[in-house]
Amino acid sequence: HISEPKKGAQFAKFAFELGWIHDDMGDAKKAISYYEQALSINKAVYGDRHPNVAAILNNIGGAWYALGDAKKAISYYEQALSIDKAVYGDRHPDVATMLNNIGEAWKALGDVKKAISYYEQALSIDKAVYGDRHPSVATMLNNIGGAWKALGDAKKAISYYEQALSIDKAVYGDRHPSVATMLNNIGEAWKALGDAKKAISYYEQALSIDKAV
Repeated sequence: HISEPKKGAQFAKFAFELGWIHDDMGDAKKAISYYEQALSINKAVYGDRHPNVAAILNNIGGAWYALGDAKKAISYYEQALSIDKAVYGDRHPDVATMLNNIGEAWKALGDVKKAISYYEQALSIDKAVYGDRHPSVATMLNNIGGAWKALGDAKKAISYYEQALSIDKAVYGDRHPSVATMLNNIGEAWKALGDAKKAISYYEQALSIDKAV
């Protein structure tokens, strides 16, 4: 015999997994319907302020983002952020993830400066949690670089991309897909600055790595 709360939690897990499968298949609308079922059950079983609830809210936000509704995504991300802060405090990787997701949504809405403010908060947390030389820190530096490039400041973008590249090389070595991605991004920034020759030199380094990998 399975108690009602345990049965509810098991069904919620099943609904969440079905949502994730449909999300992975690109059917965000169907994913949302399963996530909403999982959300309702998790709230009933665990209450409104639980990490499981935050995780589902994040996934619903991601699905709305995939459907092109960044404003709706932000509303879900902010609910998840509020829970994560209440559960973990202000300096936790899950909090950083939510801040990054909100930043991405604001960038999609065209408010790149607001996006940068969220990215920088996430970067500060990741540095405090992981130290200065960690893949999560590199990801945030890359995101900030991309935002500055979107604002038309390619030089500032390069400074962030190069920091991210240095970390990726230290973590993964010189011949890794993440290193190739950063080299490509630096190339793009140099292209935006009108230095096509320099851009090509970075693209060629990235190509060499991708061929090797």
